[in-house]
Amino acid sequence: MIDLEQNKSADEPLTEEPSTPEPVVDIEQNSIEDTASLQAIEDVHPKSSSSPWLLLIVGLLIGGLGGFYLRPIIFPEQPSVIAPLASVESSDEINELDPYQAVMMAVSSGARHYQGKSEAPITIVEFGDFNCGYCARWAKEVLPKINEKYIETGKVKMAFVHFPILGADSMEAAEASECAAQQDRFWDYHTTMYSNVGIGYTPANLTKLADQIGLDTQAFEQCLSTFTDTSSIEDDIRLSQIMGVRGTPAFLVNGVPLAGAYPYEEFERIIDQLLGDNTSG
Repeated sequence: MIDLEQNKSADEPLTEEPSTPEPVVDIEQNSIEDTASLQAIEDVHPKSSSSPWLLLIVGLLIGGLGGFYLRPIIFPEQPSVIAPLASVESSDEINELDPYQAVMMAVSSGARHYQGKSEAPITIVEFGDFNCGYCARWAKEVLPKINEKYIETGKVKMAFVHFPILGADSMEAAEASECAAQQDRFWDYHTTMYSNVGIGYTPANLTKLADQIGLDTQAFEQCLSTFTDTSSIEDDIRLSQIMGVRGTPAFLVNGVPLAGAYPYEEFERIIDQLLGDNTSG
């Protein structure tokens, strides 16, 4: 598993993370339980019988001698057969595993929302929370430049994985985006929600945002009020946790991890380098 924090630099991009309390361990209680366990073990110590070692040695001698003399009768010798083996020439391309590619294969199979051409050589995966201010800033300042230079030109495709960690509004917004996806407008709604982060993702406000991009608001409201496909969002959360995501936003660029709202120049550097590698390969 790749920890997405490994690429943090000195001026580390901001991410939003949930807080978790430290567990409390009762040392005195553990001591009492350990002492009780040791006492229980001592009380059940078995009594030894008379001369066990002598009986063991005699048994081994009889068994060993009997096996030595009876083996040729029970298991007669068989001629050995050596099967021919196929000869394979060595190659640098055989069994060569690219860890970044392995990561992207795992994530790509789990991600559901894509934009861009499917045959694009570079894939960016965003692990995001629609209630996250840093995600919204990245979507406003960086994503449009990536879209213009790379996605619209067929060099990059982008995927989104839900990681709603900032409260009930986050989950409500994730469900609303899935309702928009049912009308094939996930990415339009993705942009609209990030543009309106902080308004409070109540059903009424989410429906207003749906109306802004021309969704069928009646179908949208029905989907939101009776939303049952929580398993797909839970799968995204599980995938994010498996990949080591701890805060939002976080990204994979063909498997290269970026934890935080990195500027456009960093994405440009990585994408151009990967495109150069693909061209030379």
